[in-house]
Amino acid sequence: MNTEIWKEPVTISSFDVGASGCLEPTYLMKHLQEAAAKHAIVLGVGFEELKKDNIFWALTHLQVEIERWPLMMEQVTVETWPRNIQKLYTTRDFLVKDKSDNILIRASSAWIMVDISRKRPVRPYDRLQNKPFVPAIMALGDFPTTLNRIPDNIKLTEHRRQVVYSDLDINHHVNNTRYMEWLMDAIDPTNIEITSFNLHFSNEFRKGEAVNIKTGKPNTDTNHLIFEIEHQSTGKTGCSGEIYFKPIQQ
Repeated sequence: MNTEIWKEPVTISSFDVGASGCLEPTYLMKHLQEAAAKHAIVLGVGFEELKKDNIFWALTHLQVEIERWPLMMEQVTVETWPRNIQKLYTTRDFLVKDKSDNILIRASSAWIMVDISRKRPVRPYDRLQNKPFVPAIMALGDFPTTLNRIPDNIKLTEHRRQVVYSDLDINHHVNNTRYMEWLMDAIDPTNIEITSFNLHFSNEFRKGEAVNIKTGKPNTDTNHLIFEIEHQSTGKTGCSGEIYFKPIQQ
């Protein structure tokens, strides 16, 4: 088996699409996460293997560029590969291709290994030095783009919610896909098509916590939205990023 690049066949199901009839960003993230998890298992660094050493993977950055959103019942392939180690970070790239091998979506991600007890990053080199990285193939840039803190002069719209049980993952933190789901509810993307987005995950949320979702446009004439998702009690940012979009032609 060629373990360098994992290829995951996916049929876009009815529950993967929303009102647009296309794959929703939240479910795109779920398919990327699933492909990454399966590949990690094959490489011997999946959830169960790392759990033996009291370690888990945590996603810290995700950058996505969309050429075309897949349609319901469309058959696509998610390709993914680990690209390199940059200090504490391990980068992993993705391509989503249609049946004709056309690239529909490009994505780049960064992950850290976290000690469950100490809640501190673990240096990945010793566990990954003999794994098959593919540094020569880049879906996007060398490292996912990170957005700086929202400038003080930008007018923000604020939405509030509370973390509930269905938001949690196996580590009892809010699953990374939920942040995008919260954001879609906050901005109401009914009349827009997302063309790219990037997310930076910096602080975990747990069940029962109150959340502030702040969104704003850096320029009212641009199809560009920036956001922060904060802990209401402390103001500490848990997730931040930006979305680019274009109007849907009616």
